[in-house]
Amino acid sequence: MPAIPFFKYHGLGNDFILLDSLAHPQLANLPWPSLARRLCDRHSGIGADGLLLLAPTPAADLRMSIFNPDGSDGGMCGNGIRCAARHVIERHARSAQPLHVQVANSSLRVTAVSQPGAFHATVEMGEPTHGPPDVSEALPADLAAACERAAPSWAASCGLTPAFIRVSMPNPHAVLYCCDVARVPIALVGPPIESHPIFPNRTNVQFVQVLDRGHARVRTWERGAGATLACGTGACAVLVAGVLTDRLAREATIHLPGGDLLVRWDQATNHVLMTGPAEYVFDGSIAL
Repeated sequence: MPAIPFFKYHGLGNDFILLDSLAHPQLANLPWPSLARRLCDRHSGIGADGLLLLAPTPAADLRMSIFNPDGSDGGMCGNGIRCAARHVIERHARSAQPLHVQVANSSLRVTAVSQPGAFHATVEMGEPTHGPPDVSEALPADLAAACERAAPSWAASCGLTPAFIRVSMPNPHAVLYCCDVARVPIALVGPPIESHPIFPNRTNVQFVQVLDRGHARVRTWERGAGATLACGTGACAVLVAGVLTDRLAREATIHLPGGDLLVRWDQATNHVLMTGPAEYVFDGSIAL
C-alpha cells in the first residue's frame, strides 16, 4: 500500500504515533502489533512510547487501541486518551462535550478544559480495582534478590519501603514508596519487577515519593515501553494507593518527569478523574 499518514502527539513527554482510521479506513486491518515495534523504534522508525489507532465504533464517539513499542497490547493509556481527544476535537471538529472514547471494554468520558494557548482535558478513568485497603504485599524474596543483584544497595540508597500496592486502572500497576525517587535506578530494577511471575500479565511499576497529602513525585517503568516521562494510568494508580494507605488526599497533584497531572478519586462515584495536557508535535507519512 502507499505511504500511510501519521500524527505525533505527547502528553507530558509521553509520546505517541497516532493513526487515524476514522479518516483512513484502510489502516484498521494492518498488523499493528508488529508494525508498532517498527514505527515506535527511535532509531529506525518514527519513535514513540506507543502507537495509538483510532477507529469508528457504534458504542462511542471513537475507539482507541494502544500498542506498546514491543508490540504488546497496552490495555489502557491515560495520556494517549487525551491525545486522541485533541486529535478528534481539532481534526474532526467533534466539539460536543463530553467525548466518549472506547478503550478495551471501557467507555471513558473526556471533557476539554479551557486553557489559554494550550489543550487540557479531564478524563473520567472509571473505577479502580485494588486489594483490601489495609493490605500491602511484601516484595518476594527472589524479586528483592534480583533487584539487589541488578543494583546493589539500591533500596537503602533511595529509602525504599519493601512492599507494594497493586492497583488496576484497569491495566496493572505496582506502587512502591521511597524517600528519594530521584535515586531509584529505574532502568535496572524496573525490568525484574515488571516481569516477575507474581504479575501474570506483567505490570507497570510506579516509584513514589510522597511530598505531602496533596503532592507526590513519581517515576514510572512501563511494561512494554520502559522508563517514560509520564504515565496517566500510573498517576491514577498512585493516587488510589495513596488514599488506601492514608498517604494522599483524594485529590492530589502528581509530579512526573514530564510535568504535572491533577488526579481526583471521587468518593460519590468511585471514579478516578485525571486532568492534564495533550500536545500536537508534527504529522507526516511513512512507507510500510
